[in-house]
Amino acid sequence: MKKTVLLTTITAVSLSVTLNVGAAIAPETILPESTLAVFTVRDLQKECAEIQSKPLGLLLKDPAMKPFCDYVGGQILGAIKGLNDELGKKNINLSDYQDILNGGAALALTSFTLTLGENTLENLSVLPLFMAEIKGGSEKIKATLDDLQTKLDTSFESEEIAGNEFRLITGACNEDVTLWVGASGSTLYVAASQNSDEDYTYTRESLGKILSKTTGEKLLAESEFFTKHSRITPDRSYGWINLQTLTQVAKDFATLQDKQYVQPEDLMQAMMSLPRPMVIYNALGISALKSWSFTYWSENGDEWFSSNLLCPQNERRGLTALLDVYGSGDCAPDQSIPGDLMSFSKVQLNLKKFWETIDTITTEAAGGFKIMMMAGLHQALENSPEDIDLEADILNNLTGEMTTITFTAPAGTVKEVESSNNIVSVEIEGVKLELNPSIVNSLLGSVYILGVKDADRFLSTIEALIDLFNPGIKDEAMALIQKANGRIVIGSGGEKVPAMQSFLKAAGKPQEKSLANSGALQSAASRLGGFDGAAFGYSNNKQVAAMLYNLWPLIASGLKSQQDIPAEVFIAMEKFPDFEVIEKYLGISAGKSVLTPEGLESISIHPWPAGLKK
Repeated sequence: MKKTVLLTTITAVSLSVTLNVGAAIAPETILPESTLAVFTVRDLQKECAEIQSKPLGLLLKDPAMKPFCDYVGGQILGAIKGLNDELGKKNINLSDYQDILNGGAALALTSFTLTLGENTLENLSVLPLFMAEIKGGSEKIKATLDDLQTKLDTSFESEEIAGNEFRLITGACNEDVTLWVGASGSTLYVAASQNSDEDYTYTRESLGKILSKTTGEKLLAESEFFTKHSRITPDRSYGWINLQTLTQVAKDFATLQDKQYVQPEDLMQAMMSLPRPMVIYNALGISALKSWSFTYWSENGDEWFSSNLLCPQNERRGLTALLDVYGSGDCAPDQSIPGDLMSFSKVQLNLKKFWETIDTITTEAAGGFKIMMMAGLHQALENSPEDIDLEADILNNLTGEMTTITFTAPAGTVKEVESSNNIVSVEIEGVKLELNPSIVNSLLGSVYILGVKDADRFLSTIEALIDLFNPGIKDEAMALIQKANGRIVIGSGGEKVPAMQSFLKAAGKPQEKSLANSGALQSAASRLGGFDGAAFGYSNNKQVAAMLYNLWPLIASGLKSQQDIPAEVFIAMEKFPDFEVIEKYLGISAGKSVLTPEGLESISIHPWPAGLKK
């Protein structure tokens, strides 16, 4: 019972004080360069306040949402009341702790070390570290922990680390885990370790080096693998991952496996077996991956999101060389693309470079196995009655322009579940469901548009390949492929989606209400710097919501049979308003990606929904 009270107290106090904050945090000025990952919310109070004025906040205030919000809020308040009643037995009042934190918060994985033996992994260590800006400094934290000790009738061990007192709280979240809670200056630190002398020593030493800045490394803020993520600014929340550390771990494992590798003596077995582990590692080229980040911010009601993969051009090879497959060009929709779709994306690719890269990777990583596979393919092509040249007819015939558009049925269209032995499995958060394919096709349809130099030649080659390898599916497969406006159009699903069927019947003709003429899209693209780049995407979030409204009735019955899903979830969903209520709070989103010598940069915007009052 004491451990339960301790857990609920620590959790409740953390939640309570985290909601009352005001200044920014900068973990990059604290953590060393070797930090594995960090996620930062610069100012929690600002984030919470901004949500109230965003479309989501306005939706939650809509009178039609009251039944849903009242029910969900009642469930939360009930849980809080139970917690307050439990804490009240120990004279603990959450309001006493509301003014401790005074800023943002960050969660990091740092001090990562990997120790390999001759044949095995001997040890892998990492320090999980939570940081937050606080009022009153270490003395306030000390007084708070003293108060909790008294009220909980327990005792916390104490450790001095870099001149700062830390309290060790064992069993708060797990019998085998100890929390290290302390403060240095205006920053609260909470670390976690296993209950062993080895982990205690590791945590003590790692924390000490970070707090005293004696790690022997640059600070994260000084590392080029961090500073090159230029959209991370002092006022933007962000996430950052050190990919170089992860690829080094992969290399260390490959090196370990390479020492144990034995080349097959039999020539045929040697040809069919994979190369040495280090050969495969080098062929993949993942050592070029340095870091990845994302950040988000608001401007005048619009929401922005940006991500950046740092992967220097002069180090790309293998899989990372596939980045160079991205070209650069006009990724705008043409007049044949309708405006009543759910999503649109267009990419510009260098397909010759793509094939050369894949060829190099498979040659290095697959060795003799690839040679035998390709020999079988060439033999089959030679036996074909048609003259098939894959490189000339397919690869070199494609321009590299590829467009994908998706359509969905209007909200409320799909209402009944049809019975059939022909089923498709769907997994949602580990829960497996089975749906009739015609129902799935009622929800969603996709169209893939390929730019080609000679559409007739491409179609005849595809038909010849199907005749050669699986003639039984030719009629069905070719029915999905058509020539339109000099391009190849491939449809998938959407048999009952009117907008998709209308598009396919138009056969590439200009649409009266085309996406290209959408003022919302043109405005978003202008703010993103235009349509030029490696890729451009668009999403109509109203139609995304419509798809979810259609999907929920189909999966709800299956989900109800899962014992681990609380009944309250289904009661809450039944109180959610009709689609017509929420659609005005939904707008569009658009984004683009650009390949640079440093890596791949992506940025997207979610403009304020048209017609919604701020």
